[in-house]
Amino acid sequence: MESRGIGSLGAIIAALIVGLGLACGGYLIGDGFYRARAERSVTVRGLVERPVRADVAIWTISFTASGDDVSKAYSEIERDSKLVRQFATTRGFPESEIETVSTRVTDTSQWGGQVRPGARYQVKGGIKIRSADVDRVAQSGQLTGDLIRQGVVLNLEPEQGIANPAYVFTKLDSIRPAMLADATKSARAVAEQFARDSGSRLGVIRRANQGVFEITSRDAAESRGSFDEQSSIDKKVRLVSTIDYYLEN
Repeated sequence: MESRGIGSLGAIIAALIVGLGLACGGYLIGDGFYRARAERSVTVRGLVERPVRADVAIWTISFTASGDDVSKAYSEIERDSKLVRQFATTRGFPESEIETVSTRVTDTSQWGGQVRPGARYQVKGGIKIRSADVDRVAQSGQLTGDLIRQGVVLNLEPEQGIANPAYVFTKLDSIRPAMLADATKSARAVAEQFARDSGSRLGVIRRANQGVFEITSRDAAESRGSFDEQSSIDKKVRLVSTIDYYLEN
């Protein structure tokens, strides 16, 4: 009898342990379903674009001279530098906006091969104009023929993929908060429509990615690189923000 009672007690304990395990397992499974339902979410993107105008222009007027006598070629560069600086001041650019570019001398005989007569030394000089009057820069750039008529050999090719003149928008911080707010509103409108269509209610933000502000030329259908953007006075700023919202029943 005593051994039979001990066996019954063990069976009862074992049954309690199994029941407790099933109960815990049921709770965890149920809690998992609850969490899965509670964490339903939707990912949407908010797009906003804003037209802007460049507020700074950077224009480098480069000129060259060549010859077998380096001192003579350098003298030509000094003369051209005075003519170009006079050209700039005559068109209304103050001295504070004009900077002299360092003169560079290249001895082509060091390249090897035959040197073209009268062109051993290549001397390059220039001035750089940095101005907030972008329209004045654009208008003056069309008048460089006056310098050519005075004998200045201009180098009008852009260097290293940089537009010349380059027009820059420097006031992004002034429009950043408003654009972020508009992008968030745009994303929320899309998310609310999705929630209605799925029979849900839109919850709070689960995760947000501000996105990257992209500046392009005004008429660019898509980004064609920095050169295209730099050469345009009129631009647009584009922002795409990605936001996850919780969905509720």
